[in-house]
Amino acid sequence: MNTSRRHFLHAAAALGASTGLRAAPLAMSLAGLSALSAQSAHAADVSNGYRALVCLFFAGGSDGHNWVVPIESTEYAQYAAVRRELTWNAAQLQPITSSTQGTGRRFGMPMELQPLRDLYEAGRAAIIANIGTLERPVSKAEYSAGIGLPSKLFSHNDQQSVWQSLSPEGARSGWGGRMGDILMSANANPVFTAISTSGNAVFLSGNAVTQYQVGTEGPVLVKALTDSWTLGSSTVATPLRRTLARGGSHVMQSEYTRVMQRSLDTSAALQSALAGVAVPALPTTPITLPSGATITLSNESVAKQLRMVAQLVGAGQTLGLRRQVFMVNMGGFDTHANQMRDQPLLMAKVAQSIGYFMTALQSIGLMNNVMLFTASDFGRTLTSNGDGSDHGWGSHHFVAGGAVRGREIYGRLPVTALGTADEVGSGRLLPSTGVTQLAATLGGWMGLSPVEQAMVLPNLGAFPAAPLGFV
Repeated sequence: MNTSRRHFLHAAAALGASTGLRAAPLAMSLAGLSALSAQSAHAADVSNGYRALVCLFFAGGSDGHNWVVPIESTEYAQYAAVRRELTWNAAQLQPITSSTQGTGRRFGMPMELQPLRDLYEAGRAAIIANIGTLERPVSKAEYSAGIGLPSKLFSHNDQQSVWQSLSPEGARSGWGGRMGDILMSANANPVFTAISTSGNAVFLSGNAVTQYQVGTEGPVLVKALTDSWTLGSSTVATPLRRTLARGGSHVMQSEYTRVMQRSLDTSAALQSALAGVAVPALPTTPITLPSGATITLSNESVAKQLRMVAQLVGAGQTLGLRRQVFMVNMGGFDTHANQMRDQPLLMAKVAQSIGYFMTALQSIGLMNNVMLFTASDFGRTLTSNGDGSDHGWGSHHFVAGGAVRGREIYGRLPVTALGTADEVGSGRLLPSTGVTQLAATLGGWMGLSPVEQAMVLPNLGAFPAAPLGFV
């Protein structure tokens, strides 16, 4: 099958699946097929070497309003007035560089975010301001009238799904997986195209690609081959394979057999490739935070997950991979209570882990080939509930990597105040940038053509300024 035809069929399959997404503007019609056929030659460009995306998902809804804080006196006073108990002390905010937010506006990041701020100031990280789940740009009046809104706003499960798939809970595929559908043909071992370090994630589910799940120490091995009752016997694998080869007629038995066989076939190859990758060990020395609390990276799940991703990126060179998508998950962000106790620790864990991750990538010469971005269910309210913040909408997130045009804020960072054109009630921000725009920018960096981006992102046409410019 020629390359043009293969990409056409990939796109057609993705288009057919996309019609199940809410408010999808594309349809599998003769006109759509004709357009695809005419443009199928504009296929994904993977000629520029290896590239990978890493989604670092903050489960629970991250309060980004304290990650990027106004430090100009008037805006800081507005921020403090609305945040009250959640206000970050001005003396603990370190200024950051920005030229996009208007004359006189200045911003800072808490000291707990020092490694992330260092990456930002070095031009290797950027801020995406006020991003959230949108099907299309929405005005405050439309919000009040309930027009054009994503389904089930402020629901954890649904908004996690919308961030990851652009569809509410129950979605069959995510935009990372749909990218994988198109890009997997560039990989010598396509089974390693989409990898999760934190269990099943809709973000990595595709129509053709199947996400591969690993633990923080490597591939998850078949339990029958690792349990103590086998006494380490190397002869267990042979009868197990014979049993699996017999399969079965029941659909569940067949699927279980397929997954088991894949695990046996791939784990050995991956373990061998990982053995040849040397990245720095996680620090075991406790890190003291400005608050006096300490964290130890070698004990932190998010740091261990990112170390495994760095190893997998290195192993990808041995396995003949050119494009990969990863998912890393971190919990604890549903800060209805004890926010000012818990948020500094969350920030430090994130910043220190990302800082380590970039150092690990640099050590194997692949920092310019990997793009990490943060995401979460939703932002939180500007207003305090007395001890925390409640479910909001727009929030601020980060992208990091050697290819990032960093030291800048992309999008428009609203004033932290109530009653503005950006605040839609209860202290919730109306997003001015949609997840689709972030995904399109990342997809372009991964080599997807405009046609393929539209296959992956069915609402892309609703956002005229889709590329955000950070790459």
